[in-house]
Amino acid sequence: MKSFIDEKLFEEAKNRMYGKVQGEKGIGTLSEKSVHSVLKYYFAPDEKYHEQKIGTFVADICIDGEIYEIQTKQFYLMKRKLEYFLKEHEVTIVYPVSLENTLHWVECDNDITSGEVTNESLLTCININEVRNRHITTSRKTRKKGMPYLFFHELYGIRDFLHHPNLHFILAILSTEEYRLLDGYGPQKKIRATKTDKAPIELLDLISICTPEDYKQLIPEGLPEEFTSDVFAKKAGIGRSLAGTALNILYEVNVVERIGKHGNAYIYRIK
Repeated sequence: MKSFIDEKLFEEAKNRMYGKVQGEKGIGTLSEKSVHSVLKYYFAPDEKYHEQKIGTFVADICIDGEIYEIQTKQFYLMKRKLEYFLKEHEVTIVYPVSLENTLHWVECDNDITSGEVTNESLLTCININEVRNRHITTSRKTRKKGMPYLFFHELYGIRDFLHHPNLHFILAILSTEEYRLLDGYGPQKKIRATKTDKAPIELLDLISICTPEDYKQLIPEGLPEEFTSDVFAKKAGIGRSLAGTALNILYEVNVVERIGKHGNAYIYRIK
């Protein structure tokens, strides 16, 4: 079941982020990436709750003692911060997932490279409408079925905290877009081409994980009653290694049980 999404608030969050960098270096050169910034405004529209110092650490958001951390990858780097925060605070890690991405290739013609708009500023200027209207050569939209399962890879780095009652997660499922200049190598000039970070376009879903039962939202449909990591991988559309990591985490949080072995592979069953 799809979670409630405040589309108006998400649009306002995007506009806040765009306004924040208007006239500055722009979306591609921000020290804080655009997805991170937009989600911060979505979960806390009032900036007074942003970048709150708690002890020797800084929280992305802290509202009435409740902390939100927007973390795109490398959860393991949060260990010390989590150890400190979880002693006295509820902590929600928001994990962005770019499920749909539209890649736009932009031609570098003389009008761009010889004028005030340089190759770098073309992709980093926030008023990208001119680029959209005049210089896009091709666009390609992709949807990656297995992307949400990378969440399990990140959880593995903080698995010692997964049973803490104050730790929660939200997967923010996004549609994004990015622009790349045809200024690279090769016949199509796409190798090592200049690119921006992914810009959020639409918030597709929010998956909240507060209890072990909530992890079942990430179990693929159509699994047999008893299954191995190979079967899980096929149903989820992911590799065997990631499926093994996912099942290790699901076993750790007591969502699946191991009921035997088939050769060297564990046989699992959902509890």
